[in-house]
Amino acid sequence: MADDDDEVSRVVALAWGVAAAPQRGPKRELSHERIVEAAIEIADTEGLQAVTMQRVAQAFGFTTMALYRYVATKSELYTLMLDAAVGDEVVPVDAEDWRTGLEQLCRWLLGIYEAHPWLLEMRLSLESLLLPGQVRVADAGLRAMETLPATPEERLGLLQLLSTFVRGHARIIHDVEHGPPVSAATAGLLREVVTPARFPGLAPVVQSGVYHGADEPDTPDDVGLGDPEGFRLGLTILLDGIESAFGGRDAPPSSESVRALSPQEQLERAQSELERTVALRKATQRRANELVKAESRARTARDRAKEAAKAAAKAAAASGTKEP
Repeated sequence: MADDDDEVSRVVALAWGVAAAPQRGPKRELSHERIVEAAIEIADTEGLQAVTMQRVAQAFGFTTMALYRYVATKSELYTLMLDAAVGDEVVPVDAEDWRTGLEQLCRWLLGIYEAHPWLLEMRLSLESLLLPGQVRVADAGLRAMETLPATPEERLGLLQLLSTFVRGHARIIHDVEHGPPVSAATAGLLREVVTPARFPGLAPVVQSGVYHGADEPDTPDDVGLGDPEGFRLGLTILLDGIESAFGGRDAPPSSESVRALSPQEQLERAQSELERTVALRKATQRRANELVKAESRARTARDRAKEAAKAAAKAAAASGTKEP
């Protein structure tokens, strides 16, 4: 019997495109990539529970057995979905400044959860971290920290910390947003029982309505999923903590020397760097466009407030009273 340590994981081989395609089956219509793509479409529209081998097979008009020639189990399908949801686009991060790069990475990850909320229902595994999409995300995170004076092991730990923060934020907000809303009567009851005498720390937040989601943010944010201010605050605190912990070091520890790249490897690196630069430019342009819109909204709100203030002052002058 062969030792498992001598065998390459089938799902890892499939994801990296090194597994052999089945010799029999509807090759033109099916591939594991197309199967995963169809499964993601179902999950996006109907939820993860709707994704079954039979349901995906129906999308192609084939029998369930036809799918098993390409994807062995539903668990394998889920793992491939988890990776494919990240996409094959380059993660746009700025490697010139670690703080900017990590913020870009976290916002990008939050956007992935917004686009595919069923990802929050999937269990992560060590094997899933070896797949192409997850490797690209890890590489982007480590590239973002190139200017941070931390060891490779510390950077991996920080990447895990930030990933946990983003996933946890997305999980809680998704659950709250998709749960039943709090009725006005229930909110009134909460205000009655959560008094300053009994709950001095929580009472002000409950009275304001923020605790149970009564108040909506005044302006939209580019994050899109969850409370923008809560995300910004948490991320800022984490980044401040990282800066406090590592900022005192003079320079990043020198890494071990690596062998010189071959001409082909140099070409691959140059191509990757070009793709990363283009992705960062596009992301920066999108962010700039969003900020232009936000500025326009802020100006409109300011102008309305200015007109209201003028009207109030005029009314006060006409009545001979001072503006409160």
